[in-house]
Amino acid sequence: MKIAIRYVLVLLFLSSCTSSKLIPSQSVSDAFKEASLDRILIFGNTEDKELQNRFENKMAVIMQAEGIVPYKMHEVFPDVVYKEERTQTEIEQFIVNCKSKNIDKILFASRKSMTVDTVLSKSLHNYMNSLEPLRMGSSSSQDLSYDKKEIVTYIIEAAVYDIATTSEDKPIATTTLKAVAPKSLDDLENKFIKAIEKLFKSR
Repeated sequence: MKIAIRYVLVLLFLSSCTSSKLIPSQSVSDAFKEASLDRILIFGNTEDKELQNRFENKMAVIMQAEGIVPYKMHEVFPDVVYKEERTQTEIEQFIVNCKSKNIDKILFASRKSMTVDTVLSKSLHNYMNSLEPLRMGSSSSQDLSYDKKEIVTYIIEAAVYDIATTSEDKPIATTTLKAVAPKSLDDLENKFIKAIEKLFKSR
């Protein structure tokens, strides 16, 4: 009986972890609070051009509402293509190009990670199977078959850089969103944009 109870508890625990969760976090420096934000370059760093354009357009509307002149990466620097890794020379040249257009604040948005975990699904099949160890004989828990499903976890982040005054290679503000089994990618995108909007309203 103890074995059966243990399996039921494991199933309940694992299935309870599969509900959609959003965990936001922010990091705001004094430099961000005191910075003169009159213009900013919005950079959706993704290989998906449609997503980049949509994200940058939506953020531009928010920046305008905050009294900030937005520059969209896909319009200002259309020739800069997505790369998983850029050389230091490319980064330095990008900064020079920004400064030549009188841009000194940049909002970078990117996906930091995506992980996929396989867990037991919350199903009648699993709950019924959890009672299998009660059977007499040679049957063991290793013989059981459970329904499984994949849980995807995203960590996405937006970081604000001041390339005019930042002496260290770190942002002056960040907002990070950890999403476990998001309802949809569209919902995740909208929640992320809301989190960035909240970051700028916190100044």
